[in-house]
Amino acid sequence: MLQPDPINGAAPTYHETVEMVMVKQKKTVRTQANLNRQEQFYSDPDDYYFRKHFARLVREHGGKWIVLAGGKLIGIGKKETMPGLIRKAQLKYPNARPFIAPIPTREDLECVL
Repeated sequence: MLQPDPINGAAPTYHETVEMVMVKQKKTVRTQANLNRQEQFYSDPDDYYFRKHFARLVREHGGKWIVLAGGKLIGIGKKETMPGLIRKAQLKYPNARPFIAPIPTREDLECVL
């Protein structure tokens, strides 16, 4: 059932309802197209995750190491904790090769720029 407009109290007309549905569908299609376009560049889900979350990882976990498998975060820790995280990744995703990488610090990135 259509809800009344909170401003003037009238329920939307048929044409207004159709227009709202069409706008929502267009937004959904555009969003899906943007995701597909981004994922084209990253065929590996682990690379895509690392790129998508890179700024937050540098800000919150710079200087540590990350382990990903199957496009999912397995863990973040110091280099000494990597063997345990790698085993965890292998147990959880036996057919995937774990992605292991150091997370640069802000200072490391400033030197590059």
